[in-house]
Amino acid sequence: MSNMGPDIRRSALIVVDMQNDFVHPDGDFGQRARENPEAGIDMAFLGSTIPPIKRLAEAFREAGRPVVYIAHVLKPDYSDAAFPYWRKAPAATNRTFITEGTWGAEIIDELAPEEGEHLVVKKGFGGFANTRLDTILRNQDINTCVVTGVTTCVCVSTTVRGGVEHNYRMILASDATAEVQKDAHAAELKTMQRIFADVKTTDEVIDMLNAAS
Repeated sequence: MSNMGPDIRRSALIVVDMQNDFVHPDGDFGQRARENPEAGIDMAFLGSTIPPIKRLAEAFREAGRPVVYIAHVLKPDYSDAAFPYWRKAPAATNRTFITEGTWGAEIIDELAPEEGEHLVVKKGFGGFANTRLDTILRNQDINTCVVTGVTTCVCVSTTVRGGVEHNYRMILASDATAEVQKDAHAAELKTMQRIFADVKTTDEVIDMLNAAS
């Protein structure tokens, strides 16, 4: 095996935070977008990740490669949160956000994990920080991660950077990730490509899988 570039033969698909509260129109982000249009939350863009992620998941399963889900799930009082939740004003309603046991914290129906697939719960932004993700990947001889999900600049980016720090080779699927605003997404992809990951389209990743088989 070459020491250069990703190795799709030893890869896993990582699906980050594709939860109702982030991408479903009736979730927290969807409600925020309607209540505060000035915030510029682009729900259509966030939701556009669903079809390509579904294609990738199907391709990885067909190739016999792992699909691993990451979800940001917290206690109602945020006492286990590992991110600066204190920077945000208290909610004006009783609406929950990524709270354990709620519909909003669940993976959206279109991308529900299949039997035997891992769902890793995180308390902060990165999928590798204080989770069992590294153990799951190493136990399956994975050295390359194809990362998808939301949002590009926050949990996706932090997961990619964490993977690099754990010596994984990272691929970021550009059309299977999204941010609340398209310009921020585009800027983050440039940073990812420059330093942290190979930025590929869904079609390019699937072509890599097919070529390896």
